[in-house]
Amino acid sequence: MTKEVTVVGGGAIGLATAYYLAQAGAAVQVIEARRTGSGASWGNSGWIAPSFAGPVPAKGLVSYTMKSLLDPASPIYFALRADRDFVRWSWKFWRHCNDGAFQRGMHATAKLGESTHALYSELTARGIDFGIQRAGILMVALNAASLEGDLDRLRVLSAYGYPLPDAVLTGDELHEAEPFLSDDVAAGFVIEGEAHVDPARIAGGFADGLVQVGGEILEGTEVIGIDHRNGRVTALHSSSGRLEVDDLVLAAGAWTEPLARMLGVKLLMQAGKGYSFSVRPRIQPLRPIHFGESKVVVTPFSDGKVRVSGTMELSGLNLNLDRRRLRAIQVGARKYMAEWPDGTVDDEWVGMRPLAADGLPILGRLPGFENVYLATGHSMSGITLAPATGFFLSELIMTGQAADLLKPFAPERITRR
Repeated sequence: MTKEVTVVGGGAIGLATAYYLAQAGAAVQVIEARRTGSGASWGNSGWIAPSFAGPVPAKGLVSYTMKSLLDPASPIYFALRADRDFVRWSWKFWRHCNDGAFQRGMHATAKLGESTHALYSELTARGIDFGIQRAGILMVALNAASLEGDLDRLRVLSAYGYPLPDAVLTGDELHEAEPFLSDDVAAGFVIEGEAHVDPARIAGGFADGLVQVGGEILEGTEVIGIDHRNGRVTALHSSSGRLEVDDLVLAAGAWTEPLARMLGVKLLMQAGKGYSFSVRPRIQPLRPIHFGESKVVVTPFSDGKVRVSGTMELSGLNLNLDRRRLRAIQVGARKYMAEWPDGTVDDEWVGMRPLAADGLPILGRLPGFENVYLATGHSMSGITLAPATGFFLSELIMTGQAADLLKPFAPERITRR
C-alpha cells in the first residue's frame, strides 16, 4: 500500500521533506498557511554553508546577552517578558553556552551537513534549477585577533572534509581580493566550496520538483485543530475543511511550536527574529561576506542587489518590524563597506527562525505519537540543511529506521508533555 503523508509547512524544510518522500513512493500533500516559501525561506541571507550550521549557544554568549538586554540594537537581543515557557527555554539555552555542548553540536551538524552540496548537485542534475552560485564565503573582521579565534573554532570541521584556509589575509592582499571592503577591515579568510542563492528559489525549486513527482500543495490552508486518539493523529481541521491524515510531518518553522501544543506537547523552542533589506552598491562584493564584530552578512544577487541581513531577536512569535533593528544592521554594515550606496533601501523584511533551546534542529518522531514527525529548529541553517533533513527524515518515515546521524536531533530532548 502507498504510504500517505501530510506535511504542514511550505518552506524549504517542509518542501524538501515532501519531495524526498514523494521520490520514495509516498503520496504527499503539503499544507501551507500562506504561500510556499513566504516565511523565513524568503528573506534570509541565502547561504548554503554547512560550515556555519553549528549551534547558536556558545561559550561567552551568556555574558554577551546580559550586556544586550537593555540594547535593542544589539546583534543578539533578548526581550525580557513574563512567559514561563520563555524562562524554561532561556535556562536550557544558557546551560548549553559552554565549550563542551558547542563542540558536540558542531560535530552533529557537521555530520548532517556534510552531504549538503552533494545532494544539491544531485537535485540540479535531476532538473531542479535553484540558481546556486558556488563562490565561497569571506569572513572578515576589524580586529585580526578575533578572526583568528573564529578560524580556530572551525577547525573541528576539517575532519568532515570542509576546506578551511591555513591563514588569514591582511592588508593589500585582502583588499585586492575584495574591493567591496573598507580600509577599516583588518583581516579575512575565504571558506571555499560554500554557496549562495536567492533563497526564494530553493522553496520554488522543491515545490516544482514535488509537483513533477506527483505531490500536491495546498496554499492558503491554515491548520486550526488536530484530532488525535491513542497516540495517533487522525485528521487536521483547517481553513479549507477537515483533512484525513495517515502520517503527519510538522515542518512549519517557528509556527511548529503552537502546532505541537494542539497535541498536548510543548517544544522548548523560541522564534528568533531576523531582519534583512537590499541595496544597490556601485561596487558589488565578489562573494557573500560575514562582518565579524557586527554579525551582519551581505549576499550579492544576480540582479545587482545586495541583501544585507542580521540580528537574532527573541521577542516572541510575531512579525512586528522594529526599525531600530534595521538601523542597527545599517550601522553595523557601513563600517565594513568601502562606500554606502546612495538611493533607497529596498525589500525590508522580518522573519521568524525556529531556535531550539540547545540550538540544534529537531528531527524525528514526536514522543507519544506513532505517526507524527518533527522537522524544525534549523535556526539560520534551514536552506543549508533542507536536503539532508528531507533525505534522512523521509528514510525514517518510509522505513521506520533512523540513521545514526539523526540521534543528536531526536525530539525527546526538547519536548515536554
